[in-house]
Amino acid sequence: MARWTLFSANAHTVLPGTPASIPSEGFLWLDVCLDEELNWLPALEQLTHQALDELHVDDLGNPLHPSHFDSGDGYSRLIFRSLSTRPLFDEGHRLSVKTRAAYFLLFDRILVSYRSGESRTFKRAEAYLQSEEALPIEHFLSFKKLPDAPDELLAQLVSNLIDRFLEVRIELSDRLDRWQRDLLSPRKKFEDWGTLLAARAELNKLESMAEDQYDTLQDWQEDFAKRGDARKVVLVNLSDAMEHVKRFIKLADRLGANTEAAVQLHFSATAHKTNEIITVLTMLSAVFMPLTLITGLFGMNFERMPWLQEPWGFWACIGLMGLSTAISVGVIFKIRSKPNTLGSAKV
Repeated sequence: MARWTLFSANAHTVLPGTPASIPSEGFLWLDVCLDEELNWLPALEQLTHQALDELHVDDLGNPLHPSHFDSGDGYSRLIFRSLSTRPLFDEGHRLSVKTRAAYFLLFDRILVSYRSGESRTFKRAEAYLQSEEALPIEHFLSFKKLPDAPDELLAQLVSNLIDRFLEVRIELSDRLDRWQRDLLSPRKKFEDWGTLLAARAELNKLESMAEDQYDTLQDWQEDFAKRGDARKVVLVNLSDAMEHVKRFIKLADRLGANTEAAVQLHFSATAHKTNEIITVLTMLSAVFMPLTLITGLFGMNFERMPWLQEPWGFWACIGLMGLSTAISVGVIFKIRSKPNTLGSAKV
């Protein structure tokens, strides 16, 4: 259901329906859920005596639209994508980023929010506005006092939507750190490659979405600063929101880089382990190769061979085999104990 709220003189009033005209003092906030489609749009255009651009109307409710800011004739349109309240990781510990868009129309005296009904930010605001008790003002989107203008309310709404990104930082970091430890663990074979690759793709998606958010806020800040009546409180809130988005961009980039580094270290460690196994097998082959040659020679089907008819022939063969084994082992140890001088060579 569309909810009209009047803010004036540090007080708010939830209106029973669409007002007949814009009040002389204060401003109006129209909050609408997405499931009501655009039934509220004709009443808004009649109240403001302004028709929205057709392209802007088409963008309203578009679930795939990225964050974007644009100015129209007498109003501004802001689309801001944020994280949903659903868990980041499913039952299979697979990272699945669910996002949703909130659509805002900003007039001189009216703010319109067209958003999902599951948003915690708007539920919190609705609970405060419709509460019959005198709740502290901090319960209303962490305001110190009620907003004086629609742009101030919009800046605080966007800031609260961004806070969802800051909430998931620890969860994301812990999960990726656990995957990194599993990748580098010598006792455990890492087999969750599908989940890891999906997480890397989702991190790239998060980073791209945060970059769109930052560009959107920057466009709004520049447009707002061009006005002669730009108020400091709104500029401060916008700068703070942009700083939070920038921190999340750095986090997503760092987590992606750390995951990529862990994958490279995993393959390096696997290659090193394989090289060690091959080295051991090579040394064993070098030891047994002369023995195989000697046993092959004395296993030939000839009637007359040296030492074959001699009583000491067997022990001579054993001694020759032992001598070749000792020589092979000595050569291997000498090669392994020889220092590597490649690193000290001067160019």
